[in-house]
Amino acid sequence: MMISIPRRGVLLLVLLGLLAGCGATRALFGPSMASPGWKTLTLRAADDANGNSALAVDVVLVKDPAVLDALLVMPAAKWFATRAELQRTFPEALTVYPYELVPAQTIKLTDKKWDDQKAWAALVFAGYANPGEHRARLLLNASGYVVQLNAQGFVASEPKPGAAR
Repeated sequence: MMISIPRRGVLLLVLLGLLAGCGATRALFGPSMASPGWKTLTLRAADDANGNSALAVDVVLVKDPAVLDALLVMPAAKWFATRAELQRTFPEALTVYPYELVPAQTIKLTDKKWDDQKAWAALVFAGYANPGEHRARLLLNASGYVVQLNAQGFVASEPKPGAAR
């Protein structure tokens, strides 16, 4: 006994197969989680970082779109105050890489740290003593980042090709 599949069904299956191979599914079905493409992530504290005091820095991979929406408007002070609670409440939604730097310290991380992770987005929070957002979003498809921690704030930028790191 042979099962007959209507021509429309066959065409739909062929079309979906073609779309899956060319990335058009992203346009149809929305974005998906991805691994960070960064080869390196450098955290660099200036000599006068955080008013010459140690500085907590969290790199956060966010794996839940609803949690991401909340974190995108959360200042760093609130992040650090609620981090443990957020990790308990949403254990599968966050991967947190915590660091503490002293002025003039540099930490260089390689892709081995996150190569098995997938996320919707990545954020950096820095625990400065002065008020401010102190939060930045890192694009997952960037080649890498340098997070320059200055006296009262930080800048996250992609390394310039050929620049000393």
